[in-house]
Amino acid sequence: MFTRVIRHSGFWKSVVFLSIMYLVILLLVQWFATGFSNQFVTILWESDKVWMLPFAGFIAGFMVSYGKFWARLKKEDKRR
Repeated sequence: MFTRVIRHSGFWKSVVFLSIMYLVILLLVQWFATGFSNQFVTILWESDKVWMLPFAGFIAGFMVSYGKFWARLKKEDKRR
């Protein structure tokens, strides 16, 4: 089922879109947590952990897309 889901048309497009959206949300939440500080950007880029934000966005986007497409394929299988 895993290969069926990741080969489904539109799956990777959904992963990329949701990854970008989660990345934006993570950045906004962290910026909010710093009190909308102007130094947030400089602190973020100087941090060694800046690569974790896109990775976390990708993981979240992949998991949500996988669940969405898995449910869609299960529903199609049930109809048959």
